[in-house]
Amino acid sequence: AIKSVVDWFSNNPIETINLHLLEEMFAFINAGVWGYSQEHPETSGMGTTLTLMIIRGEKAIVGHIGDSRLYRMRNGKFEQLTNDHSLVAEQVRMGKVTPEAARVHPARHILSRVMGGRQFVVPDIFETDLQANDLFMMCSDGIFGMLEEAQIEKALIDNQVSDVSRVLVNAANKAGGKDNSTAVTFAIKSLPVTFPGFFSFKRLAKMLTSYGNAGSL
Repeated sequence: AIKSVVDWFSNNPIETINLHLLEEMFAFINAGVWGYSQEHPETSGMGTTLTLMIIRGEKAIVGHIGDSRLYRMRNGKFEQLTNDHSLVAEQVRMGKVTPEAARVHPARHILSRVMGGRQFVVPDIFETDLQANDLFMMCSDGIFGMLEEAQIEKALIDNQVSDVSRVLVNAANKAGGKDNSTAVTFAIKSLPVTFPGFFSFKRLAKMLTSYGNAGSL
């Protein structure tokens, strides 16, 4: 999946990405994961979550599938911007299961949508506005599965942006570490957002590779 992300950006300038192209991008990545599993029977049934945010100017577009999450802290309000694609989360949205019961439900890890699990995929694609001082955090279920949202919110408030991800990973491991814990945290300092000259797709590829190998940024 990470290799497919890098391959896509090497042929599609980030400036051209819109909601439609992001949907095409997810189809391309899904085809890569699905194709690999078909060519390697020992990996049959594999899949992954993917949450991706592309920032341009004063807006961002988000692509999401699975049960990783994108959170935002804005003006003291902490909220989850993505929906979990799991059977239990869908039951919560329909009012059939309470959020409290969902946290300990035996089927909470069964995903309803996943990257590469099927030949075709339907991601959530949406646009969101940006404001100066917005704080964003993406994480895997190894974080929010071990920590209460109040603990995640407190970590965002109490720590420097550069320290939040490590603090959350350490806290999740201390709480039991039953799943891989990955977190990426970043702040919007001012608008419009412009990337410095040292930003490049080679650097992006290196960052994504580190993300895959280290499990946290």
